[in-house]
Amino acid sequence: MRRQGGDTIIEVILAVTIFSMVGVSAISLMNRGMAMAQRSLEITLVRQQIDAQAEMLRFTNDQAAAGNAQYAQMWDDVSPVDSVQSILNADVCPAAASLPGWFAFRPSDLASGGFSLINASTEYTANPAAYTYAKVDSSGSQGISIQLARVQGGDAYDAHIQACWYGPGYSKPVTIGTIVRLYEPGA
Repeated sequence: MRRQGGDTIIEVILAVTIFSMVGVSAISLMNRGMAMAQRSLEITLVRQQIDAQAEMLRFTNDQAAAGNAQYAQMWDDVSPVDSVQSILNADVCPAAASLPGWFAFRPSDLASGGFSLINASTEYTANPAAYTYAKVDSSGSQGISIQLARVQGGDAYDAHIQACWYGPGYSKPVTIGTIVRLYEPGA
């Protein structure tokens, strides 16, 4: 007579352990993939915000050069700084008020293409740190700032557009930025 026996307890524990390790590894890999997708989305959205700030800055400069009084006043309200304070690779996101000469443009009426200037002299906003991604909306600037520096020996400016925000699950902030060269209106 043939004797049938089941798996020993050691074999069952080994099988459950292997299955658990495969399951935990798969979940960890999925979480890492989701975090990378989230960070990529945040960077894409912030890059669009930075590009929008650059376009509003160029438009303001062009309109001021063309003699449009409204934009000439807006351009005059922007104060160039002697040296730009970089926030790239910062350990914490600074408040905009601590950045010399900071400003940003706030879309005020997207239907008509209007926007307004936000800075310490025209309208103070607290510029809170952004916890999803850096943006400028109707409430003000959240983690995005522009600093304008005059180029040495020329009629040009370098606009340093920088963004800083705390992405979900990261202890160090994410920072990106760009520099836009503008020429003195009328030059």
